[in-house]
Amino acid sequence: MSKADDDCWNTSNVSGFNFDDDDDSLDQTSQDFIFQSLEESFDLPIHLLVSKASMDIILENDKSTLLTPVSSVGETIKKMVHGHTYTLQHYVKFQDKMKLLDLALDSCDANVIIKVIIYLKTTLKRNIFYHQLSKRKIGVKHYAHYLITKNLLEELSDFYMATGNSNLMVYIFYLTAHGLVNKSQIQKRIQQFTVQHLQEVNSNVKQEISDFLQMINYQIENQCSTSSVINQLVDLCRIQLERHQNMDEILSFKKNFKIDDFTFDWTLVNVLCTMKLWNQIKDYFLKTNWLTKRNVLKSSISSEAFLDILHKHDTPKEILESVLACISDHDKAVFLASLYKCHNFVIQYYIQQKDRQSLFNYKEKVLPHTPEYYLIESSLQSMEKKRRN
Repeated sequence: MSKADDDCWNTSNVSGFNFDDDDDSLDQTSQDFIFQSLEESFDLPIHLLVSKASMDIILENDKSTLLTPVSSVGETIKKMVHGHTYTLQHYVKFQDKMKLLDLALDSCDANVIIKVIIYLKTTLKRNIFYHQLSKRKIGVKHYAHYLITKNLLEELSDFYMATGNSNLMVYIFYLTAHGLVNKSQIQKRIQQFTVQHLQEVNSNVKQEISDFLQMINYQIENQCSTSSVINQLVDLCRIQLERHQNMDEILSFKKNFKIDDFTFDWTLVNVLCTMKLWNQIKDYFLKTNWLTKRNVLKSSISSEAFLDILHKHDTPKEILESVLACISDHDKAVFLASLYKCHNFVIQYYIQQKDRQSLFNYKEKVLPHTPEYYLIESSLQSMEKKRRN
């Protein structure tokens, strides 16, 4: 090959293929254009791909699959007690519901107890609900009170029967008669109750209803309007004492309506004090013992309580001293006399005992220049003269 040929070969503008050439990529501008066009082609609004209704279903299903943490029963009860947001719908197991009920009762919060009971009522069969509540007396009381406030008396009747509390059926009668002033209407309510429920209550409740009916009949016959047997006794005592009648009718009333001795004595002594019939107190309550020939207090009320009643009504001191004289325990009598400032009684006792020192000490409790003060001084002087002689 000639030299001219070599020069021509070397200066050729044709470049051969070289596997080692690094510049084998696309031009950067071309590359950006291609991928940009691809991105723009796939950037479509979601509603063109999926309908709104379908998307709502997808999102709702996705939401329902999320795990919601459930508070423990104890934490839920604490939230209820403190007024925080809570939910009971998570507790579907029977054991959890019973734990809810027990912890609610332990909280002693009436609002919490009722809310839990209402939840159980709506989620349990009625027989199971009644059975479980019957095991918990506090729960029975709270639910019964709830029914009373809602005036659901028919349901209350069923509830008492189902939980074995038929003895409480009598309260339904008092609820239906509550607020009635007309005695004839109350009489009709009693008769209606006896027809509907009397077979469902025990003998004690039957007797209570019978006694109440007897009281209503008495009031209708005598045109009385009092609300209780005791109030009726008070009115009867006043009427009989004002008319200066004997105690026969009052005692007959006590017997017919089974008023116990303590209640009768308490009522009578208060009526006598209110009417300031002091001598009648002595006549009725102070009796002479045939053996000792001393007066004794004939009452179911203790001597301390009896004296306290008299003192609260500003009973004259001589009446108090008459009662004090009936107390056989002299130390107790002197103590009570000193407590109620029956100075004459104390002084006379010390004089009888010839207790000069006690008289001298008691002188400090008596106001100067009073009859009691002068009595102590004269007694001390008399004792001093006798001692010298």
